[in-house]
Amino acid sequence: MEQGDAWDKSDEIVQVEVKKPLDKVIPVRLSAEKWEELRREARELGIGPTTLARMWILERLRQRTKAGV
Repeated sequence: MEQGDAWDKSDEIVQVEVKKPLDKVIPVRLSAEKWEELRREARELGIGPTTLARMWILERLRQRTKAGV
């Protein structure tokens, strides 16, 4: 079977979400102890540590915007 044949024989519809790529990367230095805390917390939430760090940063920025800082 060729690849194209698989598409012809499948009637399953798959939803695909395309997100805008993030365009800036910032290095963040953490002690080994803090890195492990971040990893542990992220693991408990079922997400990656960089995702958790990004969520925390964005939340803090939203809080400051709401406070008018």
